[in-house]
Amino acid sequence: MACPDWVGRVLGFRFLAMNKEARAFMYDALARAPLFISILFLSTVFLQYANLEAGCTKDGWEIEAGQTEEDAIEAEVECNGKAFGFKPSSILTTLNTGAGLLLAVILPVAGAIVDHTPHRKSVTLYALYLFWFSNFLQIFTFQTTFFIMVLVQGLISAQSYLVHQTALFAYLTEVVDDIERDVSDLNAAARVWEVGAMFMFMIPVIIVGRLFFPDDQIGMARFGQIAACVMSIPGILVVRKDLGERPALSPVPKGKSVYTQGFTKIKTTLTSLQSTNVNVVKYLTAFVFFEAGNSNLINASTTLITQQLKISDPSGILGFILIVTIPGAAMAPKMKQWLGIKRAVMSVIGINVLGTLSIIFFVNAPSRASGVWFTGLLYGIGLGMTYPLQRSLYMYLIPSGQETEMIGLVQFSGIILSWAPSLAFTVLNERIGDLRLAMVSILAFHVIGMLLLTRIDLEQGLADAAKTADKRFKVGVGEKTVDEAEVGVELAAVGPEEQAL
Repeated sequence: MACPDWVGRVLGFRFLAMNKEARAFMYDALARAPLFISILFLSTVFLQYANLEAGCTKDGWEIEAGQTEEDAIEAEVECNGKAFGFKPSSILTTLNTGAGLLLAVILPVAGAIVDHTPHRKSVTLYALYLFWFSNFLQIFTFQTTFFIMVLVQGLISAQSYLVHQTALFAYLTEVVDDIERDVSDLNAAARVWEVGAMFMFMIPVIIVGRLFFPDDQIGMARFGQIAACVMSIPGILVVRKDLGERPALSPVPKGKSVYTQGFTKIKTTLTSLQSTNVNVVKYLTAFVFFEAGNSNLINASTTLITQQLKISDPSGILGFILIVTIPGAAMAPKMKQWLGIKRAVMSVIGINVLGTLSIIFFVNAPSRASGVWFTGLLYGIGLGMTYPLQRSLYMYLIPSGQETEMIGLVQFSGIILSWAPSLAFTVLNERIGDLRLAMVSILAFHVIGMLLLTRIDLEQGLADAAKTADKRFKVGVGEKTVDEAEVGVELAAVGPEEQAL
C-alpha cells in the first residue's frame, strides 16, 4: 500500500533523497532528541535530591520533629528548608540562570570558529560527542553526586547542545533546493522526527520504569540516561558520515583573535543589518524575549507540577506534551499558509501564553491538578509549532551568503537573555514562595516578544533578502541565482495581510 502524499510530506521523506547532507540534518534530530529529553526524568531526580538535602520529603513536605516521612506527607506542611542556599524548587531555575550566562560567553566564540576556520563539521560533531558524554556521566547521579551532576548539566550539557545547534543550523539553507518551499518543510519534518524520537524514547523508559522501578524516579532516570546514550548512537553515526566539510567563510582579520572576533562580529553585523536588513534586527529583538520564555518553560513548569501540584511522577503529563507536539509540528506549514508566517509565529506564542495563564489562574493547587492536562495540550501544540515557524521566518529574512554568521547571531540572541526569566523565577520563589507568581516571569517574556514581532515589515524584509539570493551556497548543484522577482512567489505564501503596505 502506497504511503499517502501528506504522510510523506509531514515526515520529510523527500529530504532523505534530496542529498546526503539533508539526510544528515534529519538524522541529527534522532541523535539529539533522546539526549535532550532525558533531562525531564533527571530534573525530577534533581528536585528529589534537593528536597532531601533540605531535610524535606522527596515531594517537598516539611518533616517536623518526631515525624516519620509518612506523617509529613499526610500533614501536608510546605517545607522551607534550603539546599546549597536555595529552596529546592529553585534548583532547576538557578541551573538555567547559570547555563544561560555561560552560553552568552561561549556561543560567539563557537560561531567565530565556524565562520573563520574550516572546522564547521568538527564543531558540529565534537559538540554532539560532548553532549552525549555529559549524558553518560549523569548515569552516575546519586545523592552524594547530584550537585556535581547539576553542574555537569549546566556547564557541559547545555553548552555543548547549543554549540552543536549553532554549527548544525548553519547548514540549513545550503542543503535545500528552494528556500521558500523547503525550509519550513524541512524544519517541520525534522521537528516531527525529533519529537517522535523523544516519544519513542519515553515509551520504553516509562514502561521499564513502571515494571522494574515502581515508585523509584531515581532508578527510572538512571535507566533513561542509559537508554538515551544507546538510542542516539545510530543518528550520530549518520551525521558523522554524511555531513560535509566547509571552508572558512573569511579569514580572521589581521591583529584579531578568533576568541574575540565573535563578539566583534556581532556588533559589526548588527550595525550592517540595521542599514541593509533592518527587519532581521527587528526579528532578533523580539526573539531575544520570546525565546527566553520558550527556553525556561519546561523547567519552570516541571518545578510547579512537582512542587506545587505535588505530582511526584510527571512523566505522564510530560509524555502527553510530547505526543501533542507531533501534530503541532505537522501543522506548522499549514499555519504558515493559513495565517502567513508572521501571524503564525505570533499565534503560537499566544498559545504558550494561554498555557501559562491556565497554570497561574486555574491549575494552581493539588486539588486542581487534573487541569494540567489542558495546560499540557496548549504547551504541546505551541511548542510543536514554535520552532519550525520561528526558524522559517528568520531564514526568509536573512541575507544569503551569510548563513553561518546569521545562525550564530540568532543562537546568541536566543541565549543572551535566557538566564533572565529563570533568575526572576528564582527571586520571586525565594522571596514570595508562590510558584504561580514566579511563572509570571515566563509570561512577561512571551508577551513582550509577541508585541515586538508586530514591528516587522515582512514585505520589505523579503525584498531585502532577495537582493543577495545569488550568493547562496547550494549542495550538489552549485550556486543558484534568484532574482528579486521571486519575492512575489514568497509573498504569495506569507499571507495577504503581510503583503499590504
